[in-house]
Amino acid sequence: GGNFLMANQPTKYKKFVATAATATLVASAIVPVASAASFTDVDASNSHAEAINALVDQGIIKGYEDGSFKPSATLTRGHVVKMLGKWVEAQGFEVPADWDTVQRFTDVAVDSADQELVKYAAVVKDSGVFNGSNGALMASGSMTRENMALVLDRAYKAIFGQSLVEEAADLEDLTVADLSTAREETREAIQALRNLGISVVDNFNPKGTVTRGQFASFLNRTINVEGQTPT
Repeated sequence: GGNFLMANQPTKYKKFVATAATATLVASAIVPVASAASFTDVDASNSHAEAINALVDQGIIKGYEDGSFKPSATLTRGHVVKMLGKWVEAQGFEVPADWDTVQRFTDVAVDSADQELVKYAAVVKDSGVFNGSNGALMASGSMTRENMALVLDRAYKAIFGQSLVEEAADLEDLTVADLSTAREETREAIQALRNLGISVVDNFNPKGTVTRGQFASFLNRTINVEGQTPT
């Protein structure tokens, strides 16, 4: 096991390691949140930096292997699957035991090179967050803002037992000037995002795409909606 090396070290060494670990924990607890993420391409002036860092701290996002986050890159459906899957998992939804043997979407093979996608595709499918389009996930396709509203609503419901639409039911409807341009099944969710302050603009632009940075802000605001209690 992992403790084999430790067992053969003098006590003083073990004590030093334990003390060092504690010191690190204490230090990290008092460092301001803004420095939590060390992405090469997200500086403190980025309007999404705080949200990105908060999600890093919760293990929901981790960026790319080259140390970047690509905040201005277009958000793909695969990115959303991973982030929402990690959020749902962090709130106690078990990763299905058969995630790597039973295929969930027609275009995500269980032996796909992106095993992280396979795993979280199973999480979002089984928790009702993502149904796919005619059985396909289309992971590399971009996520429209109207579809994002829908999956945020479903992820919230999977975790808290009620949807964002239900959460916003008693709130006054704020302006969404272009709501009629959205697909009918997404309109309630878009209105709920606006009423809850997850979306902060009068024109939602339902058919538009979302950047990774913008989605971090949307997701962070969704996680922090007032009044939620995990079921």
